[in-house]
Amino acid sequence: MNAGQLTLTAPHSPHAPTIVDCVADMHLQRSHPKTWAMFAHYLQITPAQHILILGDLFEVWVGDDALNETGSFEAEVAAALQQTTAAGKAVYFMHGNRDFVIGEAFANRTGVQLLQDPTVLQIGTGTEAPRWLLSHGDALCTDDLSYQQFRTLSRNPAWQQQFLTQPLTARRAFAASIRSESENRKQGQSLDSYVDLNTEATKQWLQTTGCNTLIHGHTHMPAEHDLGNGQARIVMADWDMDSDTPRAEVLRYSSNNTTTHWQRIPISYG
Repeated sequence: MNAGQLTLTAPHSPHAPTIVDCVADMHLQRSHPKTWAMFAHYLQITPAQHILILGDLFEVWVGDDALNETGSFEAEVAAALQQTTAAGKAVYFMHGNRDFVIGEAFANRTGVQLLQDPTVLQIGTGTEAPRWLLSHGDALCTDDLSYQQFRTLSRNPAWQQQFLTQPLTARRAFAASIRSESENRKQGQSLDSYVDLNTEATKQWLQTTGCNTLIHGHTHMPAEHDLGNGQARIVMADWDMDSDTPRAEVLRYSSNNTTTHWQRIPISYG
């Protein structure tokens, strides 16, 4: 496991707080217009100077060339992100298990900076600057052997190149079949049957990177877990404004706080 490094510095104004938002698992898609509208609204109203998207921004990503398809949903989202970065906000993206083939063309179109999974986040400089480990989270679900086999295959550059050379319509059809298969597997599953992050693997990642806390998404089970010996993990919430129980939430750090704790902030139109 090789971790990236992201060091965020204070804003130019000495009186302005450093505000960092972490979000994940929006699963944006045209068939969920309320979720997309809320995310677009969030980009316009957030006070954060730094927005960290930790995977599964999209329900599926079939290739950066979808940005060039007339009227594509991908291009619509990319335009909103480009407006955000053009306005001076720094936006970062880490691949999830649904959008792992997002590439440099997407980054160039939007101004979004790609992050390695995992990445050590440090806010400020110096030996006392707080540090956290960021990940989408799926790589640590090591007990799900079938998924880990697919993950290893799909992250292989040769597999991705072969996939991306197929016609866009074929890739969209393949993605639809995968989503359908995934939904069928979920039918009848209880919450207890879902595979969570492996605790020992998580603790090893934290020890290796010199961090005490992992921040991640993927599981859609927001919580704070005490791993013992000063280690912990914070699970972000997924977004779904189109469900019977609508939800949209960011995990926010502000240097105005007297502690280095992150706060869960619900997003609304209010």
